Amino acid sequence: MKILGIDPGSHRLGYSVLQKDKSVIRVLTYGTIEVPSGTKSPVNLIAIRRQLDAILDEYHPDLASVEELFFAKNRTTAAKVYEARGVVLLTLGEHNVPVVEPTASQIKKGTTGSGTADKKDIKAALKLLLGMENLTGHDDSWDAIASAYVGFAMSGSFRNK
Repeated sequence: MKILGIDPGSHRLGYSVLQKDKSVIRVLTYGTIEVPSGTKSPVNLIAIRRQLDAILDEYHPDLASVEELFFAKNRTTAAKVYEARGVVLLTLGEHNVPVVEPTASQIKKGTTGSGTADKKDIKAALKLLLGMENLTGHDDSWDAIASAYVGFAMSGSFRNK
């Protein structure tokens, strides 16, 4: 089973593709979908969609885990991220990829054991859980790996099939 993890953002989205064979989870790829800062909608949304389409066409995931969003303060930023998240969900739907939507605290708890973990804690946990000594890139991509990892548990796929 392959799962696509997404950490939504308006101009930089983290993504990862993990594969699970029995009880072994491997990271096939991870990185960021990036659009130059200041690129206005809908141009940024089209760029996100095109890059996500390419990932979906290459890896054909069975499931996607897209982090649920929570914003307490900046409504302008929230609106822009929700626009991008909507494009992600639409694109996944067009590719017939089912979606689970863990919250940030579920992702933190599912990888580190603590719902209040920080980025450094998540990175350390992923290194241990997945044997990734050289975890590089933006923390958005690490969050996407964590989202995919927790998505496996949410899907019930940890049971042997």
